[in-house]
Amino acid sequence: MRALLVVLLVLLAGCGAAGAGRTPVVVDTDLSTDDVIALLYVLNRPDLDVRAVAVSGTGLVRCPAGARNARALLALAGRPDIPVGCGRADPLEGFDAFPPEWRDGADTLFGLELPRAAGRTEDAVDVLARAVDERTVVLSLAPMTDVALLLRKRPQVAAVYAMGGALDVPGNVGGHERAEYNFWIDPAAAREVLRGSVPVTLVPLDATNQVPVTPFVHAALVRAHYATPEATLVYDLMNATGMHTGGQYFWDPLAAAAIGGAVPLRYRSERLTVVRDGDERGRLVRGGARVRVAVGADRARFERRLLGTLLRGAPFSIPSTDQPPAVEFDGRSVTYRGPKTGAAGEAGFETLNTSDRPFTFIIGRLSEGHTARDLHGGPGKFRPPGWFFAEATGDTPPHSRVAWLKSLTPGEKAVVVTSTEPDRSWVVSPLSLR
Repeated sequence: MRALLVVLLVLLAGCGAAGAGRTPVVVDTDLSTDDVIALLYVLNRPDLDVRAVAVSGTGLVRCPAGARNARALLALAGRPDIPVGCGRADPLEGFDAFPPEWRDGADTLFGLELPRAAGRTEDAVDVLARAVDERTVVLSLAPMTDVALLLRKRPQVAAVYAMGGALDVPGNVGGHERAEYNFWIDPAAAREVLRGSVPVTLVPLDATNQVPVTPFVHAALVRAHYATPEATLVYDLMNATGMHTGGQYFWDPLAAAAIGGAVPLRYRSERLTVVRDGDERGRLVRGGARVRVAVGADRARFERRLLGTLLRGAPFSIPSTDQPPAVEFDGRSVTYRGPKTGAAGEAGFETLNTSDRPFTFIIGRLSEGHTARDLHGGPGKFRPPGWFFAEATGDTPPHSRVAWLKSLTPGEKAVVVTSTEPDRSWVVSPLSLR
């Protein structure tokens, strides 16, 4: 018995030493699809110790639904002990918000069903303030309302890592093309955090545009997701939302991966601030406080680290990561490297935009008697003739890469690329599918 007691004490001492070496983290999230992945990722990182989760009231999900979802995710990851708080419902300034239909989907956890987890919900700032000390990293994955209020109350934290803003690339808010959603909804809070005394590492769209959610990551999870409950949930989330079929990015997981250099990013030191009002409110601009800002990411290394963590070391492989893009646009010309013939059905491919303006691809079916040569590109807006039927389309933002999964029928097709400012189109290839 005495020997057993000594062994137990040694084991407990070892656990305490390991815990002491972990970085304490608190997470402020609005539980969008990418937030769910980011939260499960940080909960499984052995070098991080998540101590509190705040659900942003100004973000995508609404509270108390968001708090219920957060507790369910924590229970899934084996951490029901982590306290959860709800943030205030209004930005520090203004009344901007995510579209109601987007929020409805987040409230239901995008249709996923998890058992309810017991627990009470407190005020987000109180929950975060109790959990932080001078070693704590604050991970901000939502509008910065809660983080700004936390730092007013407890400025003694080690650092803030945040996903937000768009510096040298366009934003993602309709009608506010230079703004990114997290900064647009509460620009006053973002400005306050950036200009505060706590070091900020910012992961804006400039970096996240380089890590799209791809059908290749989904294919890896098809084979390996059964290894952990977290990986299974991410796989189910992709299936429920179709996020792997094109147009979405690993926005928040990349910010989470930046903590501690888990995935090396390319950084610059910039003086930055946020426009608080007017037509450009929410825009990240130069001038202001010194911020470390991420401007690039290694997609392959990020994907391997993300899946390796979610799968807790179980083997996996990601197909097709290094294949060249099918369509590449540099603002003046289009390069097509895709197939000219193939089998109908689901097809995975990528598009790459190295220019300052977006482009749209159209894969269309040609009616009998017509060929791709009958389509004419050139200056002006592309007006598809009545014998050209679009089957698959997608937009690729400036300075970004997007992976797509599209379903195509048999027949003769044409691939067309269009862009604006100025309007122009290119007919880049015929495509024959059996």
